Amino acid sequence: MGFIPIRLGDYVRLHLKSNRGESAAEVTARLRSALERYKAGARCACGEPIWVIGSAEAGNACFTCITGEADPSGDYEIDEACDKVRRPPAKGTAANS
Repeated sequence: MGFIPIRLGDYVRLHLKSNRGESAAEVTARLRSALERYKAGARCACGEPIWVIGSAEAGNACFTCITGEADPSGDYEIDEACDKVRRPPAKGTAANS
């Protein structure tokens, strides 16, 4: 199984329920920045595509490197980034160097 797709705005609302001191604008900006890096082909140091939600908080890294878990079932990912399995490594990234 894989990630549970979630719209960016829906994730922001969910995140803010658990992190009441955070600003919606700041969370949204971090997620958009991570999503743009993902779309540009950003990879984790291990060569896997970045996990957008985790990378918005912890820097460019994949789900496994951020959480230590291999299976993302039950965890959210921004819907626009749920095509990870099918994405080839971007030219010039660690996986292609």
